Amino acid sequence: MNQTPTDRSVALLLQRLQSIGGNCLIVADENWANVNWQMVGSSEQRNAAVFSNRYDISQSAAAANIDIVFNDFDFSTLEPQSFDSLLFRVSKERASSHHVINQAAKLLKLNGQLLLTGEKNDGLKTYVKQACKLFSDKTAAEKHGAHYLASVQLQKTDQPPLDDKNYSQTRPIAGLSLDSKPGIFGWEKIDRGSAFLVEHLPQFLTRYSAAPKTLLDLGCGYGYLSAQASPYGFTQIVATDNNAAALTAAAVNLQRLAIETATVAADAGDQINQRFDMVLCNPPFHQGFSIDGDMTVKFLSAAQRLLANTGQALFVVNNFIPLEHKAKDYFRYIEVLANNGSFKLVALSQQEPK
Repeated sequence: MNQTPTDRSVALLLQRLQSIGGNCLIVADENWANVNWQMVGSSEQRNAAVFSNRYDISQSAAAANIDIVFNDFDFSTLEPQSFDSLLFRVSKERASSHHVINQAAKLLKLNGQLLLTGEKNDGLKTYVKQACKLFSDKTAAEKHGAHYLASVQLQKTDQPPLDDKNYSQTRPIAGLSLDSKPGIFGWEKIDRGSAFLVEHLPQFLTRYSAAPKTLLDLGCGYGYLSAQASPYGFTQIVATDNNAAALTAAAVNLQRLAIETATVAADAGDQINQRFDMVLCNPPFHQGFSIDGDMTVKFLSAAQRLLANTGQALFVVNNFIPLEHKAKDYFRYIEVLANNGSFKLVALSQQEPK
């Protein structure tokens, strides 16, 4: 069990859950990563279901015998007006939060409760005000230190939905022949670190004595690295991510490539057993994980396991992250290939490059 404390706003929901009865739906994103799922299951008075857009969370919950669905917050399989309560710790992105609140208005029974939590900086008070308007209710958020909790009751559903940026649909990114969607980190732009990696990809390829044929995009996002690498003669590209929204967009983008492709839901590639000639990775260290913690080790360990004996990996990370030092436990040959002051490219292999 990860020793990182449970998100305090999530902990408020878990405390309230113990007194909730009837049919309950929990919407769990990355904020639920360190939950003890044994606390969450159904009881004599409560029937609990969970939807999550994170593969690692879905696996942890399933291991605790929780009824969980992994997808991009697609609730279309659920009966309207079938839940007495819906629990949601607001997301980092407004479109995602608006989408869930809109769906709550459809899924809750009349007089059902939407429990919202979050910090002031998350915009929790604004979300509560918007939910109250949508639900025709009046309530205020309770303050619990730096965190807030509100219970909004569904009175009627005759108000227009919140603007969720057409959350469920992919759409083209300006200036690119690629699709993206809300729910993906940096979904409306090209990540600067990824662009830096692509700029130096020709240089990286010169390190091979024979051209690589298979590529793994580890933590693929909407598939930018896969798409940009595809003209370099690969016969197969596999893209993997922990985020259901990323996999949705990446699948759309990879389908356009005239080579064999696949998208795989996995936590740092843990569902993949194939070995690859090349691994490209822009890991999610920007999401608040400790640069000296488990996330660094997880991606380095995955790259080591998934590389062919003669394969090479190329990571792009923020300049202050000591990835090359951590990598000494996993790779024999380590080189900082480029550094632009903001990002650095770290090349990794077990055999000496050309």
